[in-house]
Amino acid sequence: MSQIDGLPTDGPLIDGARAESEPESSTAARATRRIFAGVVLATCGGYAAVTMAPIVAHAITGSRFLAGLPIAALLAGAGAGATGVAALIRRHGHEVAFTATYLLGALGCMVAVVAATIGSFPLLLAGVTAIGVGHAANQLARYTAADLHPEQRRPSVIGWMVWGLAIGAVLGPLSPVPAGRVSVAAGLPLEAGGFLVGAVLFAAAALLHLLGPRSRTAARRQPVAANAAADDTRVWLLPSVQIAVATMVVCLVVMLLVMTVTPVHVHAAGHGVGGVGAIMSAHTLGMFALAPVAGFLTTRHGSVRIILAGLALLAFAAVAGAAAPPTSQTLLAAALFALGFGWCLAFVAASSLLAKGLEASVRVPLQGRVEALTWVSGSFAAVGSGLLLGLVGFAGVNVIAGSLLVLPLAVIIVHRREAVLAGTAAA
Repeated sequence: MSQIDGLPTDGPLIDGARAESEPESSTAARATRRIFAGVVLATCGGYAAVTMAPIVAHAITGSRFLAGLPIAALLAGAGAGATGVAALIRRHGHEVAFTATYLLGALGCMVAVVAATIGSFPLLLAGVTAIGVGHAANQLARYTAADLHPEQRRPSVIGWMVWGLAIGAVLGPLSPVPAGRVSVAAGLPLEAGGFLVGAVLFAAAALLHLLGPRSRTAARRQPVAANAAADDTRVWLLPSVQIAVATMVVCLVVMLLVMTVTPVHVHAAGHGVGGVGAIMSAHTLGMFALAPVAGFLTTRHGSVRIILAGLALLAFAAVAGAAAPPTSQTLLAAALFALGFGWCLAFVAASSLLAKGLEASVRVPLQGRVEALTWVSGSFAAVGSGLLLGLVGFAGVNVIAGSLLVLPLAVIIVHRREAVLAGTAAA
């Protein structure tokens, strides 16, 4: 019987450090830096574009409800695209996959420029969905980079890749203002500037992979095993996979349920734009800025323990968010920071469970499918959060979100009990 972070697994799906040749450290380092740079460029482009999408949607439709649909379209595109990107990585290598996907993101940005110019809401949704597919490469990049390194280093690599998302998340929303001037000078609407920035940065990320040297590492091309279909089915029964899936899906849903309606709740309580921005900045700081710390802690203490810490922090955030007076900017900022950092801990640790111990021919498509399930679930949470806010209020949204944390906790308890019965100490 083998172990993944202390959880029992068995069967030919598992491969150890001996089953995959370790890449040369210099080659892995160069490839990792290129992947990281691509993530920063494309994430910055994606956030620059999506920042303007709700504004353009509201200008076209005049509806606040419809103004939120581009964000759901982005998440759905990221989810739907993840499986396809993973298939491309598996068959053609990550350079080809990332080049093609980032080019699709650039095309989506240009479609959105046309939509903003002619006032077409369906075309806007189509463009933002394509941007979401482009963003799927950013999400899968953490696994691709991790595959370039020995298993013991993969949690740390994943943490740094998530931190790369933070750079784009911070810089991207700052670019539409100067880009808007360029857009107006070119005879396009002011709001099209963010989409133009997105097109340029997605294209730059694609060129980075297109013109870079081809790597001969584990993340390059993986053969499809003869029994791949059977392995793809069996892998979902592994304890490590079930814990990772339950954690990633539920924790993202919990976070999106609360964070999506927080600006509405805060603004209705009398906070100005500055107060809303400060609270949401605390949240994004928790989500991304400490990702390398999450990777270090996962390497040091194991994925399951850090997942449990993330669940505890998310539960605290739900309680604090429900109890915090709407007028208290400090308490709300603290609750949203805890919400972001709890998700970060759980996300990095759960991703690490999917980055080790499995044959690459099984692991890569699994990662794509889990990513798809996670982000599609998130899109439903983003859409449903506004409805819940109207029905049960902000405190009720937090209570409902917090109660969902029982699901991954139950999966962990079940499999830890199995580990004890098997005579294996769980991590």
